[in-house]
Amino acid sequence: MELRHLRYFVAVAEDLSFTRAAERLHTAQPSLSQQIRDLEAEVGTELLSRTRRKVELTEAGRVFLTEARLTLAQAERAVARARHVGSRKKSTVTIGFVPAAEVRIFPSVLPRLRLRFPDVDVDLRSIPTSEQEQMLLDDEIDVAFMRKPIHSPDILSKVVLREPIIAVLPVNHRLTQYAEIDPALLQGEAFISTHPLYSGDVYDTVQAYFAQHGLQPNVVQVASNILLNLNLIGMGLGYGLLPAYTASLTNPAICTRPLAGDVPEIELLMAWRADGRSAEVDGLLELVTHHLIG
Repeated sequence: MELRHLRYFVAVAEDLSFTRAAERLHTAQPSLSQQIRDLEAEVGTELLSRTRRKVELTEAGRVFLTEARLTLAQAERAVARARHVGSRKKSTVTIGFVPAAEVRIFPSVLPRLRLRFPDVDVDLRSIPTSEQEQMLLDDEIDVAFMRKPIHSPDILSKVVLREPIIAVLPVNHRLTQYAEIDPALLQGEAFISTHPLYSGDVYDTVQAYFAQHGLQPNVVQVASNILLNLNLIGMGLGYGLLPAYTASLTNPAICTRPLAGDVPEIELLMAWRADGRSAEVDGLLELVTHHLIG
């Protein structure tokens, strides 16, 4: 069975006419009829019911039509992606990331990646977790450093970083008197929340922490990104619960404290397409694993 058999079948199924389909395909009707008979012989069942007056899809033909369209669409996508990659004059690895990777991953890993692949350009793009999965699937980025969740089975991932959440406070906040902060002390305090759409499982983890300790957060602002969250805290509008890497992004108006007791951890994932493993992606994964995990 070849792709042309599927194209011929789809054309006849859509037109329900061998004559019109042959015209659309710029082929002779007898040749088209023979191709359809060959296809049915290979499938092992009748796909089209033919009479002198009309052509109809059989039940098997209707099922086959759906699958044939999907197969043709996938084939077109494969060709387009291959042409896109083949047209690159110089190899480029495009990496999408959230700020945690910028702070914890890139300083130690990217210089080594450039040494290993000196002829490869690295294109870094700061992208919210909510957008990275689709950009991977659309071949707009090769690798993503992102938060959970990942929904598509076509995306593979590895946990490359785990870090606890910490309390981030205005420098003059009353809770800065404590070396570590008991959860009960947070009750009623003005809270700067992350945005559930842009923060991945950071939002879910913090909400679960509040629920675990019977707390109802007093949300006064919702920040769409980490920088805004930190700026709002620095303005004295409230405190935040954020991944520990944010301690390195603070300014004199902000201080951090660890949380007392059992503190949940936030995971950072390195993700890639299941069909997108290149030598550069493998090299990046190896470097991250060796220098950060292993």
